[in-house]
Amino acid sequence: MHAVEEESYFVSMTDLMVGMLFIFIIMLMAFALNLREQEDKFDQTTSALTQANETRREMLEDIKNQMEKLGVKVIIDPENGVLRLPEELLFPRGEFLLTEKGRDALKRLAEVMAKVLPCYANAPANSSSSCPPSHGGRLEAVFIEGHTDDRPIVGKMNNGIKSNWDLSAARAIETFNAIVQHAPALALVDNDGRQRILGVSGYAENRPVRKEDSEDARSSNRRIDLRFLMATPNTEELLRIKESLTKGEGRK
Repeated sequence: MHAVEEESYFVSMTDLMVGMLFIFIIMLMAFALNLREQEDKFDQTTSALTQANETRREMLEDIKNQMEKLGVKVIIDPENGVLRLPEELLFPRGEFLLTEKGRDALKRLAEVMAKVLPCYANAPANSSSSCPPSHGGRLEAVFIEGHTDDRPIVGKMNNGIKSNWDLSAARAIETFNAIVQHAPALALVDNDGRQRILGVSGYAENRPVRKEDSEDARSSNRRIDLRFLMATPNTEELLRIKESLTKGEGRK
């Protein structure tokens, strides 16, 4: 009788251990599947970021090449998504009204942008454009930025400009107005959130491209930048996924 009870106890313990092992295997499989899902999401998100950057680089190079064919040299900074127009191309020193040369350059830029931007955003129905193959990135916004050098404006100038803030903002607005005057449809181009993509901002001397104390550096800092921002995955979501993956790797 005692032997039978011991055998029954042993069988019960074996069943319990098998059951616990089965539950452990199920939990391990669920964890592995969740980890794989998070890895896939992270890969998709980083791939989308890479595609957006590559699309922006190709877009900037396309605009630059078309502008050069029209006889206007512009500078591009693909890493930061910037198309740069130096002061001497557009404005007299210390002024915000465009020169004739500047108006002609912006007319050509407007023509090029009117062909290129609809390929990466939502244009009015009557817009037509021949678009190159794309990596899938979409435009979120294009900011027309005014920048000055670090020399303060003393007193009040004849044009009403009292500070570098005034000058940078006025130049950005003047550039925007000239572009949409030559290509009105650009003012109606939307991103995928149905928001207008064109905007203006002035930064005075606060975002120099060169920090040397020289006239050449100051000349480089007096500029108009067109900053192209691409629609990208939510950064907070990307960080959350990365944190989740890090914790998951630590549990292996």
